Amino acid sequence: MFEGEVQIKLMEKLIKVLKDSPINDYKIKAVHSESAELFYVLNKLETSRATNIEEYEVTIYIDREDKRGSATFSYYPYMSEDELRKEIEKRIYAASFALNPYYEIPSKNDAKLEENASNLKDFTLNEAAEKVAKAILKCNLGEGETFSATEIFITKKTRRILNSRGVDLSETTYQGFIELIPGYEKDGEEVETYNSFKFSNLVEEEITSKVKECMELTKARFNAKPLKLEKPCKVIIEGEDVANYFEFFSYNLNYSQKFQQINRFEVGQSMQGDNITGDKLNISLISNDKGCSDSTSFDGDGVVLHPVTLVKDGVVQNLHGPYNFGYYLKVENPTGVLPILKVEPGSKSVEDMKKEPYVRCVKFSSFQLDDDSGFFGGEVRLGFYYDGEKEIPVTGFSIAGNLYEVKGKVNFSKEITVESNYIGPKYIEVKDMSIN
Repeated sequence: MFEGEVQIKLMEKLIKVLKDSPINDYKIKAVHSESAELFYVLNKLETSRATNIEEYEVTIYIDREDKRGSATFSYYPYMSEDELRKEIEKRIYAASFALNPYYEIPSKNDAKLEENASNLKDFTLNEAAEKVAKAILKCNLGEGETFSATEIFITKKTRRILNSRGVDLSETTYQGFIELIPGYEKDGEEVETYNSFKFSNLVEEEITSKVKECMELTKARFNAKPLKLEKPCKVIIEGEDVANYFEFFSYNLNYSQKFQQINRFEVGQSMQGDNITGDKLNISLISNDKGCSDSTSFDGDGVVLHPVTLVKDGVVQNLHGPYNFGYYLKVENPTGVLPILKVEPGSKSVEDMKKEPYVRCVKFSSFQLDDDSGFFGGEVRLGFYYDGEKEIPVTGFSIAGNLYEVKGKVNFSKEITVESNYIGPKYIEVKDMSIN
């Protein structure tokens, strides 16, 4: 990948034209992707496919007095040197109309890249896809249960970034992706749900368990009844929307927020206020984890990534963000864009959270969190209501709260979950939320 004779000549031609052009800097991103793909209908393999794709993306930078502009275009192997020059001329013209305060791009760094921890590299792509299919098919379907459609994608991606300041980095990453539509039918009525999940570490038992859970939740959706409550209730939020809650804090510590003077928090300040009655926040950003499919050792600008602690016991420790905004803030070593949010677990188990009446929200139609107003909530497609005696599936309601009011009162679960770009509590507990 990018080492064959054809690829080397393509890169040499591109760099030659860029160096001869009236630009100040350039960046080249080359991506080689291979995949094995399986498509099932009602547990029967209908189609198998393999892909092999190379893509080249070029960013040029021009300086005008104390300003810098940039523009990006795709480079194709069939392009001649004359076609390349014309494309670059067009991008120079476009960049001159989109000028920003001057910033540098990253320079060569000898820092060691962190090795990707995925075990998918131990299999061929076809072997991995077949193992995933086997794990899914292990689910013994009961009466009325079906998998209407199942799609499996195993992708190997080799990425290289080089620029005019000596950066030349490359790595290979792996990702598994499953799309699943389980259905449940009873008494002439049927419901289907859409599910998707990513992974970078292949553990067949975990896939089987997750697929079984998708089917159970589909059956619960079939049996769900409308929920009407006349007073606020404790809410337990689970799944991918827990990560959305914690991303609010990470977002507000970005260099760009600070540069634009719209940041709400400073280093040394408590993010949860002075009276914390819930669990204290401990948040970091990392680049690699064997279970996270977004793992990468360097970002899109060519910054080699290292873990950074954002919040400790509720107090801001560091800011983070892209290289150019770090440059604006005169940060000596900008963090770059780290892909994985890591949150330390809390003090309560989910069983502790369930000891009093609650509404447990599993699937939102669209979970919303507004950074300006602090509003968070949304319409719930599937939840469970516990009245103190029994838990029943419910639907057709929405929850609403204000993060600025509750951020010091929220409890996090001891149980953790690993998603594509998140490691942290699987559940959060928010008391006295409005149920509509």
